[in-house]
This record gives sequence, C-alpha cells and structure tokens, in this order.
Amino acid sequence: MNKLTLALALGTGLSLGMAVTPPAVAGPIQTLQTPELSAEQFNSLYRPMDGAPALSSNFQLVGSPATGSVRSQVFEGFGEAAGTYAYGYQVSVNPVLNEAGEPVHVDSLSYRFNDTPMGTDLLKTGQTNYGYTVTNGAIGGLVPPAPASGATIQKPTNFSWQPNDKTGVIRVQYVDPETQTGPLGAGADSAAFVVISDHLFTKQFVSLQSDSPTTGDLTSVYSATGGTISPVPVPEPSTVLAWAGMAGAFALVRRVRKNRRSA
Repeated sequence: MNKLTLALALGTGLSLGMAVTPPAVAGPIQTLQTPELSAEQFNSLYRPMDGAPALSSNFQLVGSPATGSVRSQVFEGFGEAAGTYAYGYQVSVNPVLNEAGEPVHVDSLSYRFNDTPMGTDLLKTGQTNYGYTVTNGAIGGLVPPAPASGATIQKPTNFSWQPNDKTGVIRVQYVDPETQTGPLGAGADSAAFVVISDHLFTKQFVSLQSDSPTTGDLTSVYSATGGTISPVPVPEPSTVLAWAGMAGAFALVRRVRKNRRSA
C-alpha cells in the first residue's frame, strides 16, 4: 500500500470513528420517598398557574374501550414557596373490561422530566423530600373521587428518578410483589403526586405499562424542561459513618449504664 492510499484509509477510518455517536449512559435509578402532604398544606403554598390549566389526556389499551386518563397541572408557588413550581399528576382507570372480559389495570407509567426534582421540606419535619402524595382533597383540577362513589384511591408503591445523559425520567409504579399490592385497577384513581422544580413547563408523552400495550392517540402531561439533569443528593459517606458512630456510641453508653445498674 503506497503512502497516498494509506493516508486515505486512515482519514476515512478517523472520519467514520468521529461520526459514530457514543451510546447514551444511563444514570442510577433512585427511589424517592413521597410522604403524604395534605391538600390544605399544598394549597397554602401553591396555586394553579395561569396559562397551564389542568390537562386531562386519555389512554386506551389494545382490546379495551377508552381505558382511562392521566391528569396533570402546573402550580406556581407563593409566599415561602415563591420562585418554584409544583407539577401535579393523577391517574384514573375507567371501570371497563378488556377483550378477555377481565377488568383493565395499569401497572406503572413513565415520562421525561428534564430537571432534577427539587428537594424541599414542605412538611417542616427537617427531612428533605423530592416528591409528595396528596390524597385528602383537591389541588387545582386534580380532584379525588367522592368517598360515597366507592372508588378507591391508591398511592404509588414506588416513585423513582433516573438521570441520563441529556434527559431525566420519572417512573411511578403501582405494583409491589413484596407487599402483594396489585396494580391500579378498573374504577380506581391514584393519589395525586407532586414534584417540585424551579423550571417552567413543556409537554411530554407518557408511557403506560399494563398486560396490553396502549393504542390510539399518545398520552401527554406537563413536565419541567431546561434544568440540570443529575442524581438527587444523598448523604455523604462521612455523614453516614458519623451517624453510625454516634449510634454505636449511644448503644455502648446504654449498655454500660445497664451493667452498672445490674451490678
């Protein structure tokens, strides 16, 4: 091979190598605790945002009639919550049967949320949280069923955040094999769940999981956009070790005191 041919071959190889896009790197999946926040507490900090009315987006499973809806709304903080936005979501499943004559259900849903959830202490407990559930009242257009209706309100069994290279993903799971908690069934409404951000909204499509795929028009929700994508903070190892050391020292003191009393 002459020098010209070799140079062309090397140049082509480098060009092809530069043209290949490296695979996306998936980040850690972090389970976020979602303690219950009362509707009264939420409404004292957030109000529906102008220009973002409650959005109800239907979904349909293959072999089923209109199956349910995912509702979402953006709320603007005021007072001590000023400068932040709350993104609220609620899932409803219609009391219908699938083609096999069985009640329909939803196992989980996921969607892009392009801003790392903001840690807050809306409950004033000293504990930072990255999400909340609301079951005891309406927040904006997210209204739980009336108690007399017989419909059940089901909290998510797992709420998680995954930061990837350029996008973040929120996943909400209703099934839990460990506790034998079933899916969100026909005629059920989920508790409203809320994520806090300091970025404004766009709309993202939702992926819903069941024993049948979805069909028809795509389901969409309000979602934050334009923020940073990173894992939510976790306690530093030194902090964990310090707490472990303090717990060990406390246990040792208790044992010494107990031995003295028994001597």
